[in-house]
Amino acid sequence: MLFKLNFIKNKQLKRLLEHSSYLTIIFVLVPAFLYFEICIVLPTVVQEWTIPYYLHYICATFLLMNILGNMIFGMFTDTSIRGKHLDSENKDDWTMCAVCECLRPPRAWHCDTCDICILKRDHHCTFFACCVGYYNHRYFMCFTFYIFIAMFYSFYYNIFFLSKFLKWNRGLIIGKFVFPLAAFVIDFGEESIYVFLVEINFIVGVFTGFLFLYHFNNLIKGKVTPERKSCSKEISYNKGLKLNLIEVFGSKWYFTWISPFINSPLPGNGIEWVVENKCQ
Repeated sequence: MLFKLNFIKNKQLKRLLEHSSYLTIIFVLVPAFLYFEICIVLPTVVQEWTIPYYLHYICATFLLMNILGNMIFGMFTDTSIRGKHLDSENKDDWTMCAVCECLRPPRAWHCDTCDICILKRDHHCTFFACCVGYYNHRYFMCFTFYIFIAMFYSFYYNIFFLSKFLKWNRGLIIGKFVFPLAAFVIDFGEESIYVFLVEINFIVGVFTGFLFLYHFNNLIKGKVTPERKSCSKEISYNKGLKLNLIEVFGSKWYFTWISPFINSPLPGNGIEWVVENKCQ
């Protein structure tokens, strides 16, 4: 998490303020960035009202639908133990949560921010305002993937746009790239705003690209983040590449990348797990 309010002791207030800060950034930056790309950059690099122009509009709509759609589904898909019937024939690997005061299944961990145990908890996602777990892992993966694609796609055309728009101005443009925020004070104008947006474009693209690759690497190995950090090497939930993909994306794993609205049932319930003990 990039921004924390550790001085606030009330968990609910802290959670509200932290998530509000991030969601405000999203709902301010996304419309601003979309306007910049569609209304300013696109008419500069592609002739208006031509077939390529409409194709770019279709691509932008597809990317925006997947980014916002996966974000909304990820936020409102409950992956906690709340309301779940926690029952299993074998409870040897179950642990006691002192906070929830109940037995929890393997791969379930307690989240201090959500204040409840999460099934197959990977991490707490600030942008989802909830944890990424068994039932919404799919949406997190698609969310980061499509943000990365959108940033890479737009950055390619932003380079052409800047090459036509920017002026050398005795090297001042280099200073604007190195110190974009200071440029607002020294030389506030369209050029400074454009440089700032393109730099945000690049930073978000690199960050989400790394985030997706990190979690996808865990996914294909049948792991979640806590298991990568601390789980015993003798215990493995790895079922092989295809079954690991199905465990996250469901039976229609090859279609879920197209749209968050595609129903793809998961093979399990986040409670029962087949464990491979490498020592046996």
